[in-house]
Amino acid sequence: PKKNVKPAAPPPPVPPGLSAGGLLPPPRATPSGTPSPGRVLGDTGAPSPPPPPRVHKPCFVCSDRSSGYHYGVSSCEGCKGFFRRSIQKNMVYTCHRERNCQIDKVTRNRCQFCRLQKCFQVGMSKEAVQNDRSKRKKEVKEDLAGDELSPELAELVRRVSRAHQETFPSLGQLGKYTTNSSADHRVQLDLGLWDKFSELATKCIIKIVEFAKRLPGFTGLSMADQITLLKAACLDILMLRICTRYTPEQDTMTFSDGLTLTRTQMHNAGFGPLTDLVFAFAGQLLPLQLDDTETGLLSAICLICGDRMELEQPRHVERLQEPLLEALRVYARRRRPRQPQRFPQMLLKITDLRGISTKGAERAITLRTEIPGPMPPLIREMLENPEIFTEVGGDGPPPDPPAAQDSPPGPPKSP
Repeated sequence: PKKNVKPAAPPPPVPPGLSAGGLLPPPRATPSGTPSPGRVLGDTGAPSPPPPPRVHKPCFVCSDRSSGYHYGVSSCEGCKGFFRRSIQKNMVYTCHRERNCQIDKVTRNRCQFCRLQKCFQVGMSKEAVQNDRSKRKKEVKEDLAGDELSPELAELVRRVSRAHQETFPSLGQLGKYTTNSSADHRVQLDLGLWDKFSELATKCIIKIVEFAKRLPGFTGLSMADQITLLKAACLDILMLRICTRYTPEQDTMTFSDGLTLTRTQMHNAGFGPLTDLVFAFAGQLLPLQLDDTETGLLSAICLICGDRMELEQPRHVERLQEPLLEALRVYARRRRPRQPQRFPQMLLKITDLRGISTKGAERAITLRTEIPGPMPPLIREMLENPEIFTEVGGDGPPPDPPAAQDSPPGPPKSP
């Protein structure tokens, strides 16, 4: 017997205006009876309307374009900053007219008194500025909480800073004096200036050696590694030190005895084609506003560097450098909490110094052919490679002068 099979139930009717999926309008039939592909994808056939134009609210103070709500009202960045500075610094302004100056985008900087009054009139909140400042201070304080100098790092900072200050007086401690020698135009070499410069450079090298010996751990290195590090970094530190005594207003540099030379005189004293490079580097240091401690730490990092060639114990040198890097990072962060980029910028200056030192070594080769006598012994030993001079026709290193018992300590001599 045949089984009774019930026919399948028909699908429920689709409500008008919806597709079977319930999401799209019913497909539009083409003349051939097939649905339009665009209709299946939801295309109504009409172009999409353009988005409405963005409406920028005006600044309630000067009617310039607002950047948002600041201190309770819609305002531009200029008026926001003006109001914040005025409140934070307790500024007192004076109107030179009748205290009813028009404040708009063009005139807002003409009368600070009326501009501040307008800020208050439109509803800017003095309390909001004070609360914002307290919040910022709290955030900075929390950020610095993890950047405390440990007792060991604090002692390291103290010793390096003292070593630097006692071997390199700051610009403010010097009594400046000038010379009129070849100040008007550049010449190949002014022998009088060269004699003075070479004398001062020799004294600077002695002070750099003294600085190195005061750094924790330096004299614990082998004598060979001490010599290697000093020869490799002496010109770096010499350039860093002289560039911190740059005076941009007069475009001059001052040496440790107070002698102050113009750019032209520095060129004529022996710097030659190196001059503009050195002055440019000095200008790049200015935004960092290095203090004596930061300059000392940066000098120590330049000196105690494990990537120098011919080191016997590079890992030992690297271990000495690590706390110096950490000390500079923490010290710089705490000195300028809102400028976290200062520390990496300082380290980049070491790369720049090495580039200048390379150019300095090249300049020393040509300078040897310009001066009438031998290169001063310490400059030759610390800044030059004697083999280079032999190759360009030198007669070998001149004998070292006899050391007087009361003379400052010189660098260790290589065996």
